[in-house]
Formats: sequence, C-alpha cells, structure tokens
Amino acid sequence: MTPEYHSHLATDEHGRRGGDEGAVRELFRRLLEAWAAGDAERYGALFTEDADYVAFDGVNQKGRAAIVGGHRPLFEKWLKGSALTGEVTGVRFLAPDVALVHASGGTLLKGKKKPDATRRSIQSLVAVNGEDGWRFTSFHNTRVRGIGSFQGVLLWKMTDTLWRLFGPR
Repeated sequence: MTPEYHSHLATDEHGRRGGDEGAVRELFRRLLEAWAAGDAERYGALFTEDADYVAFDGVNQKGRAAIVGGHRPLFEKWLKGSALTGEVTGVRFLAPDVALVHASGGTLLKGKKKPDATRRSIQSLVAVNGEDGWRFTSFHNTRVRGIGSFQGVLLWKMTDTLWRLFGPR
C-alpha cells in the first residue's frame, strides 16, 4: 500500500510542519524503547512495509517482515536484555513529509553500566509521514572505526585480511 502523504498542510520557510521535528525525534526514541523491551514486532512497526534496513555488518533487510525476522533472534538470544543508547544529532526535512535523520549511539549489553565502546555507531535514517504517521523507511547503521592512528590502521588491516580469508565467497 502506498502511503498517503499530507503535503498539502502548511509548512514554515524550511518546509517543516509544526511539531514534525519533535515527532521524528519521538520516533527514534520509540525505536530505542522497542529494542530495550526486546520486542521485534514493536521495533518493526516503526518502519514502513517496504523499508530498507542496513545493519552495521552490511546485511540489508528489505521490508518490515524481514526487519522483524532479523531482530527476533537477536532479542531472544544474542542481544537479549540489551538496550540501545543514542540520540538524534540532526534532522533535515527534504520535503514536508520526508526527513533525513542522523543519530549516534551504542549498545548497552545486559548487566553492563555503560555501552560497549566497540559497538559505537552512527546511523542515517529517512523518516516519512504517511497514513500511519511518521515511520522510518530507511536505516543505515555504521560502526565508528577511526583509522587515524597506527593502532587503528593495524586493526583495520587485520580485520580486513581475516574477512578476505574467512568471509563468505
């Protein structure tokens, strides 16, 4: 089903409707809450039916059902009891009902008091305002891996070599 967009509503000089930036930020907050609850259905409901979701490892889940299916085992086993920490670092409206969102954060593993530094990430998301309100239609997660130091270059080179040797063919 193609969402019905509400572009006929009045916008300010930046193409934003009153309250929309807050609604987009709230959508991201709900994403963090759904993860912390370990609820794959609730997490997936924050995305459009045809969303594209690219995880930190490059896996591309296409569609809400794939997002739910991909997150269910994470929440039930590998990342059970974890929480996402994060904040929206910027919202830019590309059109009245389309927002580019940048965020940063990390993963707070079960039993830990602070996020694991190796899981620090930045995200680019696209939110659209359709008949169900604001939903993410695109999500791209990238781990922060600075290679500006000798150690950073060495770690990058080692993991890149290991991936070439043992990664999928």
